[in-house]
Amino acid sequence: MLDVRSVQTAKPTHPRRVALRSGPRSRQTGASAMVMLLGLVALVSVVTLLLKLGPHYIDWQNMQSVMGGLPEKQVHSMGKSEIRDALAKRFRINNLRDFKPRDVVTIDRSKEGTLILIDYERREHLLFNIDVVLSFSEKYQYR
Repeated sequence: MLDVRSVQTAKPTHPRRVALRSGPRSRQTGASAMVMLLGLVALVSVVTLLLKLGPHYIDWQNMQSVMGGLPEKQVHSMGKSEIRDALAKRFRINNLRDFKPRDVVTIDRSKEGTLILIDYERREHLLFNIDVVLSFSEKYQYR
């Protein structure tokens, strides 16, 4: 028979490590209130910029689609007033009511073709005395 007292248990070659740590990992509890506040301020700033500046870029995209919709072969044979009237109708259809073709469109006629330049600026108030100026410019050549 075996004597239980005589059997020795195998001891590990390295002592068991104690789970007490005193480094920075033991004190991690999540983001502090200041970090959360800074993150919230950054998020609100980005959303505010998108809401204030986004509509101007949507108008610009609509204006580019209006210009892309002009009949290329007929523009050079049209008069300046006809081009402006066609643009005014297309602006109204595409809900670009803040824009008058006389204010944003410059038409330059030559023997080689017709150059239509769209050039305008928009100023948007952000907060206090901070404004953002958006400038849009594009040339369209018709032959």
